[in-house]
Amino acid sequence: MTFKDREEAGFLLADVLKEEVSVRSNPIVLAIPRGGVPVAYVISKELKLPMSIIIVRKLGLPWNEEAGFGAVDPDGSTYLDKDIVNSAKLDAEQIRELAEKELYEIKRREGLFLSSGYPDFRDRTVFIVDDGIATGYTAIAAAGFSKRRGAEEVIIAVPVCPKDSESKFKEVAGKFLCLHQASEFSFAVGMFYRDFHQLSDNEVLSYIKRAKEEGFFEP
Repeated sequence: MTFKDREEAGFLLADVLKEEVSVRSNPIVLAIPRGGVPVAYVISKELKLPMSIIIVRKLGLPWNEEAGFGAVDPDGSTYLDKDIVNSAKLDAEQIRELAEKELYEIKRREGLFLSSGYPDFRDRTVFIVDDGIATGYTAIAAAGFSKRRGAEEVIIAVPVCPKDSESKFKEVAGKFLCLHQASEFSFAVGMFYRDFHQLSDNEVLSYIKRAKEEGFFEP
């Protein structure tokens, strides 16, 4: 399965998610930036749900930032793949330094994208949306942050993921929905998009502006 772009992936995912929406749970769609923002924008517009952004960051190995071993959330809490941490012989000080670096970027993005802060998650169903999942730790971090902020139910929804990803989320999410579970041995989210350009901050801001003008960005 190949998506034209992130917006097409959002249309297809919205069609699946409509069965999961209950107005009684005061649902909200939370995008993981940058790539999750166009997907979430379309879902919110199609399903007539409010949207916002949840900023988490992958933790990459010091010698290969693309190789993730976990993630950090806006409170500074870390979510780690213990097997990778042990095999890479990462100590607590190294992890702390890497987390602090990524937390700095989280705060920068919060100032840019969330000038009014995070919306109230209490007693709500939150749909955490990204353009795909590789290791899954940014989604796990987003789920953990949402639950600490009082979310009643967390649903993680993505267009594409590696096969058997669902087991990673059993402890943090009530449901995990993925349109295409890929069996390719060498997996990268971009393999499943014809247009997978890296979004700029300005592109993210343009989606936020459109959502605000159309009345569904929260707060």
